[in-house]
Amino acid sequence: MRSAILAFVMGVWCLQQMQQLPDWYWAILLPLMLLPFWLLPRRLQPGKKLFLLIFCAGLGFFWATFVAQLRLSNALPHEWEGQDIQLIGVVASLPQIQERGERFLFDVEQVETDDAPVPQRITITRYFAGYRDSAPRLTTGEFHPGERWRLTVRLKQPHGSYNPQGFDFEAWALERNIRATGYIRKCPDNSRLQQLVYRPAYLVERVREQVRQRFQSVLKNAPYAGVLRALVIGDDDAISDTDWEIFRRTGVVHLMSISGLHVTMVAGLAFALVFALWRRVEWLALHMPARKAAALSGLVAA
Repeated sequence: MRSAILAFVMGVWCLQQMQQLPDWYWAILLPLMLLPFWLLPRRLQPGKKLFLLIFCAGLGFFWATFVAQLRLSNALPHEWEGQDIQLIGVVASLPQIQERGERFLFDVEQVETDDAPVPQRITITRYFAGYRDSAPRLTTGEFHPGERWRLTVRLKQPHGSYNPQGFDFEAWALERNIRATGYIRKCPDNSRLQQLVYRPAYLVERVREQVRQRFQSVLKNAPYAGVLRALVIGDDDAISDTDWEIFRRTGVVHLMSISGLHVTMVAGLAFALVFALWRRVEWLALHMPARKAAALSGLVAA
């Protein structure tokens, strides 16, 4: 079983090394790869195993080909780039505040513009009032996760810079099935249709927003507020450029992007467990408050 899994992964890896996807009809070779496995006599067991591994590698190769073809086919046509398109969909992520506006994921449910083929998942930017003449005149905080909106947008295919060792935006977008990016146009038809769509992913994003708002109300402009938000809910847009430079030079950037959330989860679980047990034992609570003991336990666990 392990060898078959490794062969499957190797087939996926082989596809990643190709500059363009193969044609789908090459998949007819898959059944042919199993013919020797069926036809070889039992005494040639090593040979049968080899052909089975070749089949698993081919299966991984063509499975990755199918997924890639599926992703690439869900693209915005060039002729619709820069055109006004009216959509109905749901804000699918916590809006990220940027220098010129806020950006969020948008799950497209319905395209109201005739014959406009729009991908199902896109990113939309709402530029702040006054940034450009066509920017929507909306107040900060207008969009919240889980809301259903009717919006008029202008889209384009994901494009990024090809700087050596730089961030590959197109690969990042393809990995997350983001097949178009754009911004909101000023239009009187832009309106919120529903306050909250009750789906698990949207509810999680709404909770993350509530946690972020709580951080903002309690910590306000504290220099460490952005770091705490990044560790707790993975929202790193409030970390200053100066702090990012310090993290890069000290080699702890991964704590803000990946490992930090795991460490915070373990610390939070330790805090909750100790707090729940400590407060129920009278002599422990008399020697040290349960909240302080839980905080110390979370620190030790982290």
